Amino acid sequence: MQDRIGIIDLGSNTTRLIVMAYQLNSCFKLVDEVSEVVRLAEGVGEDQMLQEQPMHRAIEALKLFNTFCRATNVEGIIAAGTSALREAANQAQFLDMLKRETNLDLRVLSAEAEAYYSYLGAVNSLPVTDGFVIDTGGGSTQVSAMRDRQFIHSFSQQAGVVRFTNRYVQSDPISKRDFRALEQAATEAFAGLDWFRATEERQLVGLGGTARNLARIDQKRRNYPLGITHGYTLTFAALDDIVSNLRASTQREREAIPGLSRDRADVILAGGVILLRLMRQGNFDKMLISGQGLREGLFYEFFLKEQPHPLFEDLRSFSVRNLAQTYNYEVSHAEKVQELSLSLFDQLWPLHGYGAWERELLGYAALIHDIGMQVGYYDHHKHSAYLVLNAALQGFNHREVVILALLARTHRKGDIDTKPYSSILEFDDEERLMRLGALLRIAEYLERSRSQVVESLHVEIGEDSIKVHVQAAGDVTVEVWDANRRTRLFKKAYGKDIEIVHDA
Repeated sequence: MQDRIGIIDLGSNTTRLIVMAYQLNSCFKLVDEVSEVVRLAEGVGEDQMLQEQPMHRAIEALKLFNTFCRATNVEGIIAAGTSALREAANQAQFLDMLKRETNLDLRVLSAEAEAYYSYLGAVNSLPVTDGFVIDTGGGSTQVSAMRDRQFIHSFSQQAGVVRFTNRYVQSDPISKRDFRALEQAATEAFAGLDWFRATEERQLVGLGGTARNLARIDQKRRNYPLGITHGYTLTFAALDDIVSNLRASTQREREAIPGLSRDRADVILAGGVILLRLMRQGNFDKMLISGQGLREGLFYEFFLKEQPHPLFEDLRSFSVRNLAQTYNYEVSHAEKVQELSLSLFDQLWPLHGYGAWERELLGYAALIHDIGMQVGYYDHHKHSAYLVLNAALQGFNHREVVILALLARTHRKGDIDTKPYSSILEFDDEERLMRLGALLRIAEYLERSRSQVVESLHVEIGEDSIKVHVQAAGDVTVEVWDANRRTRLFKKAYGKDIEIVHDA
């Protein structure tokens, strides 16, 4: 991946740069990220005039980002500004100053465009088809509706964390009077949002720094075993409890809360109240957190520009292959292991009874089982698991990510250890992992020489034992010998002996 592009988002609270390395329409990876709290909306009054100091901070940060991109061989930059700049009476003055200082061409997004790009980041990274996306920023909050993964419409209000903090949080800890005013402002801001209602099919997605920080707080409180917020489910009850604790805390006390960024300690309460109000109004009991949003949405529009719509047709398949390509997987080997794993799965269906979901996960695990080789051969199965757990795979929930990681972890040797992830997995996942992992391990050793010499498998299921007949295009002595040495997990998982034989 040689080409690089920078995406800059100048928000009301924070400005961020992400750098993506990519091959157009093929693969990409995040290679760098820089952020700076500039508080562009700070001090903005009824006249909607940006103040001198916040403008200076923003321009200095953008100058730094521009210099960084030029110094690191970034070929192009897409820069966008949101609420604070969109509403500023002196917008033209700011853009003139920016042009003189940096020569950056910054696009000021409309409220609908801001909502659209946030939706695009979420829908291309989460397993969501129908529902709503909430993007709470420093100056405004956008709520978008999607149906069948398509953007339908949006609602925008000047209800951002910096704006609400400046107007309503005048005490520390917040007084009852200020808190009532904050809650009332949130209620009034979204009173006209009449199409925002929970149903069984509709999911709620929350994105932005506020949502991620609140999710991190909840993860720390729960001793959650994964370190990623993307794909995490934050419940209404948990958010309500966090807001109650934030309300009773001083800013200094909030700065010490595990999971909360110190830069957000002064504005997090306002953000929590906004999200809580929306969840209550829409009658949502949980919210899926997106680690991707406007910046990634801008990138996806660029990356998928040759398609009629900037949406991944098969998000999960793309995500797995994108991860595999990131770590230079051996395509022919991985695809042969996938083929053999799925052949065993299909023929052993009378014993395990699993369906399309398990088959899909087994196939994906086969494609990425060896990515840890990029770290080193020894313990590469452990390295593979680590990389999967920390990849923020697009289109998968956390339970599925853990299953994929543990399958990769067990493809060489050892037993399945689900205890560290018991709060994520379901009660029968240990047996599921053993049964799928046993198939992946046998397939791996039947591809021991990485030569794709095994052409097909035929499974005979007996009362007490199983025989796997191997058809091959050459000498499979080593493959058959090693696969027979790796059957302990299979016997433990299925309660039957298994023998692999070569039909000459």
